[in-house]
Amino acid sequence: MTATADLNPYNADVIECPYPMYERMREQGVYYLESADTWIVTRWEDVQFVLKRSDLFSNLPQVDPHSIPAEQARLARETGALPGSDPPEHTHYRRLAGPWLSKRGIESFEPNVYRVIDGLIDRFIDDGEVELASQFSTPLTVLVFVELMGILDEDIPQVTSWVNDTIEAMGAGFGLVERERLAELMASGAEFRRYLLDLAEERRENPRDDMLTDLVTGPMKGFGGRTLHEQELQGMLVTLLMGGTETTLNMVDSGMWLLLEHPETLAQLRHDHSLIPNFVEEALRIESPVQQLGRHAIVDTEIGGVAVPAGARISIFYAAANRDPEHWDDPEAFDIRREEAKRHLGFGAGVHYCIGAPLARMEGRIAFERLLTRLDNIRYSPGKNDFRHGPNHVLRGFRELWLEFDKT
Repeated sequence: MTATADLNPYNADVIECPYPMYERMREQGVYYLESADTWIVTRWEDVQFVLKRSDLFSNLPQVDPHSIPAEQARLARETGALPGSDPPEHTHYRRLAGPWLSKRGIESFEPNVYRVIDGLIDRFIDDGEVELASQFSTPLTVLVFVELMGILDEDIPQVTSWVNDTIEAMGAGFGLVERERLAELMASGAEFRRYLLDLAEERRENPRDDMLTDLVTGPMKGFGGRTLHEQELQGMLVTLLMGGTETTLNMVDSGMWLLLEHPETLAQLRHDHSLIPNFVEEALRIESPVQQLGRHAIVDTEIGGVAVPAGARISIFYAAANRDPEHWDDPEAFDIRREEAKRHLGFGAGVHYCIGAPLARMEGRIAFERLLTRLDNIRYSPGKNDFRHGPNHVLRGFRELWLEFDKT
């Protein structure tokens, strides 16, 4: 089924408020968008089907293994990138990083997260004003990752810049980045990858008790006990850093905006911090930080009763499924007491369920606990916000969010 041209979620004017478009897309069902050469999947049931059938849908870059030599096919599968690999490689990569990011693995890390968050608040609390994205949300996620990886404090500003450039570059595939700027972003990405590989090499020579050392030196049982090669290391490290930042930073910014738009909910959270964990889940549902990701069909198949050919590109819209009225009661309502909020697709589903979800939940919970404890009368800074989102159809987050507050 081919959609009419006006059912195109990749138009630049859809970014600010994509939800009316998502509603129309759900009504259409599964369809082929010729202008983007992709099949659009938006309904809860259909999105779940694609996410949970890794035997039918691949995360690998679209390479036909039958058209290239066997060695090239093997290397094409060994990406190291968790969102860009398939089982069995994906399974072995996940096992390598998993112990550090499991719920049990991060329990002992919780005091570090409190320290990072309070340290960031200390920097701006006497000013009575903060630009939340640049002064809190982004450095929070980068600093926590730095702690896990053992990155030097002096490198933090540069790593933060590289993260921001990587996020911006994700809009290039949708024509949202000018050619000159794209060249700068590509150069930045190359520098970032070189930095991470140099850091990995340093850990080989000087092992430490940190996550990076385990990634560099840890044997993978599924590959005869070998360690990650350079391509895999690069993919793994970029994946973990980006996955460990984008969801949390956008959730914190969007979550604060939701609270200021719903002052009665903000008052409830101030009064009862036990509501914060479910608030985090509801914020992830209704303002999904990751709006969509892609797959491609391994074989001829059907999605929602629509025939999809082998090799077809597929765009799965988490954010549309998270507001599907066939699955959620009153899906447009922001309800922090929603019992099923944790069933959202903000972290995906199936074998590719976000490995960093426990850490992201911890960061979100502690961030709002400390912000609401230490800042009173939080409000928008007059005349400073345009409430525009970054030029990206994959990630949804404010470019900036200026707030004023009273010190408690």
